[in-house]
Amino acid sequence: MRKVLATFVVTAVAVIALVSYRTHLPQRTRAPARMHARSIPLPHPAGTRAATGVSISTPFTTIQVRAFVVRGRLIDVQEVDVEDDNAHTKALNDRAIPILHEEALRAGSAHIDLVSGATGTSTSYISSLQSAIDRAHG
Repeated sequence: MRKVLATFVVTAVAVIALVSYRTHLPQRTRAPARMHARSIPLPHPAGTRAATGVSISTPFTTIQVRAFVVRGRLIDVQEVDVEDDNAHTKALNDRAIPILHEEALRAGSAHIDLVSGATGTSTSYISSLQSAIDRAHG
């Protein structure tokens, strides 16, 4: 009889614990924007044209870049604004943005591949970069 009573009590406690367990994420405030732009701009050759691209937002991130172009070729990129909605997106952006930055410089344009696992970040970065390049061309 004691085993039955003990089993019943343990089962009741387990059911109550499961029913009261919160399955939704706690509400968070939006993290402040991180600035990825260099604090000291690098000198650029004469004839360099610079322009800031449009700010591209997804449900998780906002990205805006500035392009530096000489004779139609991209020579530098600065990340003006990168906002992360959560820790997962921050981790993705922290991994993907340096790759996108280097690939854009290597290509000399916005014609670069997406970073695997960071499609939203990649498309936002590339779109902002292309708009900056277009603006720099005049």
